[in-house]
Amino acid sequence: MTRTCSVLFLFLLSFFPVFENELFAQDTTPVISYYQEQSGVFSPLYNGKIPPEYRMLHDGTYFLESEDYYTGTVVYNGKQYVDIQMNLNAHLDELYVKIPQYNSNTILLKAHVTSFTLDNMEFLHIVGDLFPRAPETGYYRILFSGEDVMVLKKTKKMMNSATPDVEMTVTHVFNESTSWYIVRNGMFHPVKRKASVLRVLRDKRKELNRHIRENKLGFGKEDRDASLASCAARYEQEAL
Repeated sequence: MTRTCSVLFLFLLSFFPVFENELFAQDTTPVISYYQEQSGVFSPLYNGKIPPEYRMLHDGTYFLESEDYYTGTVVYNGKQYVDIQMNLNAHLDELYVKIPQYNSNTILLKAHVTSFTLDNMEFLHIVGDLFPRAPETGYYRILFSGEDVMVLKKTKKMMNSATPDVEMTVTHVFNESTSWYIVRNGMFHPVKRKASVLRVLRDKRKELNRHIRENKLGFGKEDRDASLASCAARYEQEAL
């Protein structure tokens, strides 16, 4: 059996021994019906592929932040599901959902995912049809969303071979690459520092300069998310 077998197929196999003596009875519940009853309204989420295993010894994590799953919501195939346990594989840009009844995980079909949350983090699936000028498609975190501008953050985990200064038992290292964008009129403008923000939002340059100074906003790695969101929110206020 290949790794691409669906979780549903594996569940059907796991149920067979339990029901093999009942399947031939006159009044029995088919295995697929039993599976749907157990999964309830969440069964459409559980038909994806099994997540790949990272068998190599590695340093860091391929998940967005940690291996701990978050409680969140997802808009999937036009329907919202709440209180789901999920995590984002930032290496493959895949969203995993936990199947609590069976202590297993599955990959949500990307074509069906519109948006999702992981605790207090909001994400949007950027697709070419809706955002033809995006630098790349995939899952972006929403730092701010307004009438005129959005601030999006794209985090990717790159798997590299371990360098000699890393412990000899480690064969690979996951390094993080992060990009920030101000989206305006469908254009994705890369931003990072104060100068790039003022360049993109130059029609309110004076007001934003004052806002940054008065609020002592910094654009270092630890402060960048909040500062970019604050500038975008101020821009929206000035644009009213």
